[in-house]
Parts: sequence; structure tokens; C-alpha cells
Amino acid sequence: MSVAAGFDPRIANLEAEIELLSRRLARAERARSEAEALLEDKSRVLANANRELRANRELLRGQLDQRTRQLLDAQRVAGFGTMVWDVERKVGELSPHAQALLGMPGVDEIDTLSIFDHLTHPDDRQPLRDYATLMIRRAVALRANPLAEAPACPRGHAATEHCATCRDRRQCDDMFEVRIQPGGGVERNLRLKAQVHIPANLGKVLVFLTIQDVTAELAAAREAERLRLQDQQRLADLEALTRDLEQARQAAEQANAAKSRFLAMMSHDIRTPMNGVIGMLQLFDDAGLTEDQRRTISHVRASSEQLRMLLDDIIDLERAESGKLTLNPQPLGLSEFLHDAIGFWQKVAAEKGLEMTLERAAFIPGQKLVEWVLADRYRLRQLVDNMLSNAIKYTRAGSIRIRMGNIAPGRARYEVIDTGIGIPEARRRELFEDFGQLRMDGVGEGGAGLGLAICRRIVELMGGTIGVDGNEDGPGSRFWIELPITHIPPPQQPSRPASLLLTRPDGGRPRILVAEDFETNRIVARGLLGRLGCDVELVNDGEAAVDRAAIGGIDLVLMDISMPVMSGIEATRQIRALPGPEATVPILALSAYSRPEELEPILTAGACGHVGKPIRIEEQHMAIARILLPGACPDA
Repeated sequence: MSVAAGFDPRIANLEAEIELLSRRLARAERARSEAEALLEDKSRVLANANRELRANRELLRGQLDQRTRQLLDAQRVAGFGTMVWDVERKVGELSPHAQALLGMPGVDEIDTLSIFDHLTHPDDRQPLRDYATLMIRRAVALRANPLAEAPACPRGHAATEHCATCRDRRQCDDMFEVRIQPGGGVERNLRLKAQVHIPANLGKVLVFLTIQDVTAELAAAREAERLRLQDQQRLADLEALTRDLEQARQAAEQANAAKSRFLAMMSHDIRTPMNGVIGMLQLFDDAGLTEDQRRTISHVRASSEQLRMLLDDIIDLERAESGKLTLNPQPLGLSEFLHDAIGFWQKVAAEKGLEMTLERAAFIPGQKLVEWVLADRYRLRQLVDNMLSNAIKYTRAGSIRIRMGNIAPGRARYEVIDTGIGIPEARRRELFEDFGQLRMDGVGEGGAGLGLAICRRIVELMGGTIGVDGNEDGPGSRFWIELPITHIPPPQQPSRPASLLLTRPDGGRPRILVAEDFETNRIVARGLLGRLGCDVELVNDGEAAVDRAAIGGIDLVLMDISMPVMSGIEATRQIRALPGPEATVPILALSAYSRPEELEPILTAGACGHVGKPIRIEEQHMAIARILLPGACPDA
């Protein structure tokens, strides 16, 4: 009772309060510890953030430095620098390459644009000031009111273009070229390009200016322009030259046409009297002549033949030059052809005391000789005549051998081997050139130098080759021709009539009408045809020929082309228009014309063929036989 009576309630309350404070203190201590831990964590995060920020700052600074170096390098490589002009501060910053271009190394900042005056060419100073003033005015206007109308664009933009280009985008690109001479050195050309810009985060107006050295570019442009003008002048000169060449070509064609007409007329006018000379000589009968007379006529015939060959060569040279030399292949018996072609020249050689022989031999052992071929008789005869005439001309004494045979299947060789003066190897090539000839030791009778040149052209046209070598058996030369040949089977009929006399199929004498205006040629025609066993009627113009043909009883008409009153062409046309069988009478053109284009009109009018002047009796015989005796001639 005494203890309870002595218990103080205040002590109990105090103990309770102390217990409560102890718990609060413990909680506060725990809160403080937590706060310290949190603060420590926050400190660590902040420290880490600071470190990352410093690292990022260093990285960005490095990247910026790298980009700046790259930009500067790019400017240097591209050949331009930059200046940024602050409109408010009136300060411009120059890139290193801009400093180099302006001749101001180390000056990275300028405070006035007048510094350009002493660098600029006098003629460019005021335009440059106007250009700078315009850029600054534009910058100031845009700073005061970004949506206001800017000063007129130096590039000449229209209103809508100006708004879209210069105002809405707050920029305008303008270029200006100026000449400078930094430090009094070499003049250079700079291209300035300005761009007004208002950076949103800086609140200031800047003018960006690129400065590019275009000296080389402008020099190249000037050189290109010079070359363009030069090419333009050359083109004009070329066009003028082309016109001159065209005029010259036309003049040459006109001259060539005139030459062709002249040669045609000359050929016709020479062949007409030549036909009388050669024809009259053929009428002489050797049996009734003395030796002196026979020799004289032989020389005249040889000279006439030389004249005919010269005329043919001149005409053929002109044909070859104009690309009109042609071939007319027909069936040809080589033995008969060579016999006819060589017969005349054997007589000429004999008069000079030369022996001329013919050999048909295989150049390759065992090679079968070919008899019938498809070839141009006239052109082959031309080759033979020229080569034999040449051999006789340059051979004083001895012999001339002619060899012909196969050298391979489909290829033949023709040789003329003489014992003449021989030809130095160095000079052999010139023989086959136009007007090429040799005069050595006084041998040879001159000439135009066309024969072998024409032979070369004919052989090339035939697809063959021609040449000359030395005579392997002694002095002299060996002229040779190799030609492709086309073998054909022999004809069913003999190559020529058994007799020189011509007959009709019923055995009677052929009646031939000759229309010829030249009296001598009428006499020649009567004589030659009479020797062939023909009855001959003569008229001297085409109209008379039509009248006589209309009567009938004519087996063949020999029609001259050029005649008075009525030409042979018109006469042929009218005969073909006659009623009855008289319209079908065979007509042979008889003319001194020799060109295909000159013969085409009468052949088109209805002529069956052509006999050229001067007339050879054997050629005339073959031509008439083709009509009167079908199958008697190889080309029937």
C-alpha cells in the first residue's frame, strides 16, 4: 500500500513522452540516412551527367573542328572562300581561302566593305558597291519586316517569283563577277554569290557571301568561245569550200559530158572515113597484086589498124574514167577466135621479118585444154590486138610466140613472148599506166601509151591480172594475162559456116538492103557483101530505107544510125510498124557510134544487133550469119 501510495503519475507520463520522442528520433534518423543516401545517389548522377556533358561537349567541339576543317578543305579544293557579314555589327568574317583569294592572309575579320575598292578593277568598283548596297538593303528590309516586299531582285525575278524566291524563303541568291588584282599582282576573276539569311535562334540578319576564283573557268570559256567561233568560221569555210567543190564537180561533169560528146562525135566522124579506107583495102585481092603493091597495101592496112586501135583506146579510156567500161559475155570458141585474131598480125609481123607462132598448151601437166568459154569477144580481141601490136613494135628481129592455156580449173593464161629489146624491171610497172611508154635505143614507133593501160583496165574489169617478165629463153619480154574463165559445152551447130559465102535457108543468095549516107561506105558495103555472096541494094537515107523495106523481098537491112532526111532510129521504128511480114525483116545497126548508150535507142527501136565501123569482113560475116543461118555462129 505504501508503494502504490507513493507512485507518481507524472513519471509515467514522462516515460511515455520519452519513449515517443525516442521513436520519433529513430524515424528522423532513418529519414536523415535515407536523405543522405538519396543525396549521394543524386550527386553521383549529377557527376556522371557532368562528365557526359563535358565528354559530349568535347566530342561536339571535335566534330565541329573536323567539319570546319572539312569545310575549309572543301572550299580550298573547290576554289572558293566565304565571308559572313553581320548587318548589325557591320563586321565580316573571312574564311582562310577567302583571305588567300583577296590577298589578305591573316585578316579573318573586316569592319568595312570599302576594303574591296583598292582590290577591284576600276571598271568594276561602282557595280560592286551597288551590288553590296543592294544586298545590305535587302537584309535590313527583311530584318525590319520579314514579310515586307524586298528590294527588286537583281536577277530580274517577276513579282510572284520574287515573293516565292526572295521573301517567303527569306533568301535570294544573286551572282556577281568582279576583277581584282590583289597586291598589284596578276589579275583574277572572282564570282561573288550572296544569300541573305535570318537565323531563327540568333535574331540577327546575316549576308553569306561565297567567293570563287573563276579565272581559269572564264579563260576556258573564252577559249571555248574562240574555238566555237573558229569552228564556226571553219564550218563556214567548209560550206563555202563544199559549194565551190560542188560547183567544180558540176563544172567537171559538164566538161566531162562535153568531152564525152566531143569524143563521140570525133569517134563517129573519124570512123566513117576510116571505114572507107579499111573497107577499100579489104576489097583488094592479093592474087592480082604485084609484090610491091601487096607490101604497100599491107603497110596501109597495118597503119589503118593502128589508127583504129588508137581510136578505140581513147574511147575506152574515157569510158573507164567515167565507170562505163562494160563486158558482154557470149559463147566463144578459143581456137577459132585466136585464129581470126592473130591472122592479121601474122601478116604484119611477116612484113617486118618476124615469125609469129601460136601454141595451145597446158601450163600444168595433165590439165585438159578448154575450148568453149563464156567471154566478151570484142574485149578479148582488144587485148590480143594491143599486146601483139606492142610486141611487133618493139621487136627488131627474131620471133613472137603466143601461148594460151589453162593454169588451173576455171583460170587461163595468155602469154606473148618476144625477142625484142626487153624491159628493165624498174620500168615495167609504168608500162600499164595511162600514157606510159618506153623509148629505148631508138626502138619503137611511138604511140599514145594507151594500149597496155587499156589492157590493164579491161583485165581488172574481168577479174584478172596482167604483168610482164623477162624472156626466160633469151632477150626480150614475156607479157602475160591471167583470167577467170567459165567453161561451157560446145554448141550443137558448127562455129561458122563451112563457106565464106552466105546463103538463105532455101539456098538462094541473100538480098541485103544497105542504108548509108556516105558514098564511099556504100561502095565498101557493096564490095564486101558481094564477096560474101549477097545481092545488095543501096539507099542513102532512112526514109528511102522504109520505102524499100515496105515493098518486101529483103532478107536483111544494114541500117546506119546517123543519116539525113530520116535517122536510122526512126527508120527502124517505122519499119517495125509496117503491116505484114515486112515489119519482121532483120535489121543490123551499122554505125560509127560505139557507146552502149548511143546504140541503145536503135536497139530499143527494133534492131537485132550492131556492126561497128570500121567494118571487118569476118565480123560482118559472123553478124549476118547469126541472122541468116541460126546456129551457125557461137553466139546465135
